[in-house]
Amino acid sequence: MKKTLLCLLAFVFWGFPGWAQKDCPDPQTLKNALRGLFTNHKFEIASVSKAPVAGLCEVIIQTGGSKKLTYVDSSGRYLVVGRIIDIKARKDLTQQRVIDLNRLNPAKLKELEKLVAFSAGKGPEVFLVTDPDCPHCKRAEKILLSLVREGKIKVKVILFPLEALHPQAKAKAIAIICDGKGLEALIEGYQGRQCARGKEKVEQALALLPKLGIRATPTYIFPDGRVISGVLDAQKLLQMVR
Repeated sequence: MKKTLLCLLAFVFWGFPGWAQKDCPDPQTLKNALRGLFTNHKFEIASVSKAPVAGLCEVIIQTGGSKKLTYVDSSGRYLVVGRIIDIKARKDLTQQRVIDLNRLNPAKLKELEKLVAFSAGKGPEVFLVTDPDCPHCKRAEKILLSLVREGKIKVKVILFPLEALHPQAKAKAIAIICDGKGLEALIEGYQGRQCARGKEKVEQALALLPKLGIRATPTYIFPDGRVISGVLDAQKLLQMVR
C-alpha cells in the first residue's frame, strides 16, 4: 500500500467518542488530552486544521515564544510525532511550515537591531545569533567571514552566550563589545576588558531572544523574518538573502 511520505517517530493512543465524524479534533478537547501527556510543559493549541496528507490534521502548539508543529489523525485517536516529507519534490514540508509559522514581523526585527554587537560587510543583510565558545558557531562565523570578504553579504552579529554550556562565553561576549572588536576577533576567541555597556547589551540579548523563540546557536534571522538554527553553507545563505 502506497503512502506519500511520513516519518513516524511515535504513536500515542487515546480515544474520544464523537471525534470520528469531524474533519479534525476540537482544539480545546485536544489540549485537554495533550495536557495529560505533557504534564511538565505549558502550551496552548494555536490551531488545528487539515494537514497536507489526507487523514491527518496539523496541530500548531504555542510554547515558550515559538510555535511547534505536530499531527493527529482526523478521528483524534492517534498523535503522530515526526516530519512530513514530499519525496517527489524532495521537500521537508514540516520544516518549511515551522519556519513560516515562526517568522519575525518587522517590529520584532527592529527590536533585534538594538541587540547587534557589531556588523561586518556590505550587501544583503542577515542577523547571526552566536555564542563565542560554540564550536558550531565557529563554522558559521568562518563561512560568513568568507562571504563578507567577498563583498557578498552583511552580517549583524548578536552575542548570545549560553553560560550553562560555556562558562567563559559571557565574559568574551562583553569584551568584544567593550573593546569594539569584530568578526575576526570573535572567531579567534577574543578576551578583554569588561564594561557596563557590554554587559547591558549581552544581558538584553539573553532576556529578549528566548521571548522570540530563539534559544539555540548559531541562529540566522533573514530580512523576511525567517529564523533558521544550525550551520548553513555559503550557497544556502546567499539563496536565503535574495
